Amino acid sequence: MRLRGYHWRILRVNLSTGRWRVEEPGEEDLELFIGGKALAYLMAYREIPPGTDPLSPSNRLYFVTGPFSALVPGASKVTVLAKSPLTRLLNDSHAGDYFGPSLRKAGYDALVVEGASRDPVYIYIDSRTVEVRDASRIWGSTTREATRAIRRETSERASVAAIGPAGERLVRIANIIFDEERAAGRGGLGAVMGSKKLKAIAVLGDGRPPEPADPEGLRAEGEKWYNYFATSPRYGDLRTYGTTNALVYSASIGMSPSYNFETPGIPVDLAAKISGDAIKEVEVDPPWYIHGASCPIKCARYAEAEYKGRRFRVKPEYENLAMLGAATGVFDREAVLYFNRLVDDLGLDSISTGNTIAWLLELAERGLIGEEEVGFKVKGFGDAEAVERLIRLIAERRGIGAVLAEGVKRASEILGRGAELAVHVKGLEAPAWDPRGRRGFAVSYATADVGASHLRGWPPTTEPPSAGPAKEVVPGLARNRDDDALRDSLSLCRFVSYPSREIPGLYKLVTGLERSLDDLYRAPQRAEALARIHAALDWLVPPIHDDVPPKWMKGQPTGPLKGVAAFLSEEDKREAIREYYRVRGWHPTLGVPTPETMERLGIPWARGDAERALRAVEERLRAAGLEV
Repeated sequence: MRLRGYHWRILRVNLSTGRWRVEEPGEEDLELFIGGKALAYLMAYREIPPGTDPLSPSNRLYFVTGPFSALVPGASKVTVLAKSPLTRLLNDSHAGDYFGPSLRKAGYDALVVEGASRDPVYIYIDSRTVEVRDASRIWGSTTREATRAIRRETSERASVAAIGPAGERLVRIANIIFDEERAAGRGGLGAVMGSKKLKAIAVLGDGRPPEPADPEGLRAEGEKWYNYFATSPRYGDLRTYGTTNALVYSASIGMSPSYNFETPGIPVDLAAKISGDAIKEVEVDPPWYIHGASCPIKCARYAEAEYKGRRFRVKPEYENLAMLGAATGVFDREAVLYFNRLVDDLGLDSISTGNTIAWLLELAERGLIGEEEVGFKVKGFGDAEAVERLIRLIAERRGIGAVLAEGVKRASEILGRGAELAVHVKGLEAPAWDPRGRRGFAVSYATADVGASHLRGWPPTTEPPSAGPAKEVVPGLARNRDDDALRDSLSLCRFVSYPSREIPGLYKLVTGLERSLDDLYRAPQRAEALARIHAALDWLVPPIHDDVPPKWMKGQPTGPLKGVAAFLSEEDKREAIREYYRVRGWHPTLGVPTPETMERLGIPWARGDAERALRAVEERLRAAGLEV
C-alpha cells in the first residue's frame, strides 16, 4: 500500500547549474526511515561520501520534513542536515514554527541543495515555481535584513532561512536563522550555505499539505490533543515561560554551564537575574510568524529591551541565556538579551559561540592569554564589553575572532593551550547542561553521533552520578534517544510531548499503516547506525573519541553536588559506554555497528560498509599503537 501523508516529492536544486528537478522517494525508504531526521541521514549516507570536504560543492544540504508536518498539532519541525565543517561528521539540527509546514504546503516533503553558485543567490519556492535568484545586493547583510528584503521581493508570508555575515565568511560555528528568530545549523551548517554562496531559502506555503489516510479521525485526535496541551497544568510553566526559566532549574540541580562549566551549581538568585520572571518583565507579544497555528503550547517568548542606547526585540531561549550569559559569567539581563539578538543577526550558533567565548574568558582568568594576543584587555568572566566585541570579531573572522571562528577545539590547538579547559565532544561545543548533575547523562554526550548534544537522549532518572554505576541507566537512555529521534523523524516538537504510546495511532491516521512503537523506533536506530558507520569510514575512532572533556571528570567545586563528577571513575565511564555499544548491537570495544546488526535492522545492503568500518577503526588503532 502506498503510504498517505506524503507528497512523494523531493525537490533538488543544483546551484552549480541553476537547475532543479523533482524526484520521488522510494517506498521502502519511507517505510524504513519515515521522514525528517531518519530520512535525512539515509539520503546523506548515500550521497555524501566519507572524506568529503564539508565546504566543497560536493557537500549537500538537506531540509527534510516528516509525515506529521502540517497535519498534527505541534508538528512544526524541519530537519536540516549536512556534513559539518566543525566536526567533519554528518550533523543534523532542527528548526521549528513555519519553514517545515510551508515546504509541505508548497508541495514538497524535502529539499536538497547541491553544488555551489559562483555568485550570491537565494532560492524561492512556492507551489507553482522554483527560482534561483540573484542575492548580490543582500550579500553581507544580517539575517534579519536579508529576511525582510526577500519578503519584500516575494511575499510577506514567506518563510525564510538565511545566513548572516558569519556564514558568508565560513565561520565554523555559523548558524542558519529561520524567520529572524528560529535557529538551526549546529556544527556550522550556516557555513555550508555560505560555501555554496546561498544567502537564503524562501518558501511560500500557498498550497495544501498532503492528504492523510483518515482525515476525520486525524482531525478529531488533533482537536483532542490540541486542547489537552493548551490547558493541562502539566505544561503551565512551559506556556508561561517557554524555556527561559530553565537556568533556575539547572542551577538548582548542579547542571548549569556557569563560568565555562566550572561552577554548575550557582546560587538560584544569581541564575534568576537572566531567567524566568526577569525575562517575563520585558516580554512583548510575538510577531505573526512565531508559534504557527498548529502549536498548542506557544512556548516561544519575545522580549524587548535596551542596551547601550539600542532598543531591540529578541526571542530568548534557555540555551541562549545560559551559554551567552551564565557560561560567560555575565548576569546582566539587557546585555545577555542583546548578545542573543547579535548572534541571531550575525548568524552564529549561540551555544558554540557562548562556549568558545567562555573558554577564552577562562584563559584570561588564569593568565593564559593576554591583551597582546587578544588585541584588547579582557578582564575574564563577567566582562560584557569583551563578550560583545568577541561576538563581532568571530562573525568578521578578524583578529582573535579568526581563531575563535574555528570552534573551541581548533582554537585550543591553534593557540597551543587550554585544551583541558575546552568543553566539547568530537569537536562540537557542549550545550548548557553539565552532566555532573544527572547519572548517565555523560554517556549520551560521549556516544552521540554528532558530538556534544543534549538532544541525543536523557537517562530515565533524576539521580546524581554519585547514586550508582552509570551503566545501570544506559538501556533507558538508549530508549529515550530512540523516542526523541522518532519525534524528529515525524516532525514533532519535543515540547508538545504526546505520550509515546499514542504515536503509532497518529501514524496510522496519517499514513494508513499500522505499526508498533518498537517497529517505529527501528527507523532512528537505522539512522544512528548509518551515521556511525559513515563516521568510522571517515575519521572516527570510537574507543578514543567516545569520551567527555576533562572538566566533567572532576568533582563539582561548590553547590548542591559538591565533589560529584560525571562518572564514579574512569572504569565506570568505560563500562557505561561499552554498555551502550552492547544495547545497540555494536562491536563491544570498537563501537561500530556489526554486519549482523545491519541485518537485524532490515538494511542488509549496509552490511559490507559495516565490515569496512570495523576494519578501518582497527587499522587506525594499530597505527596509533593502541591495543585492538
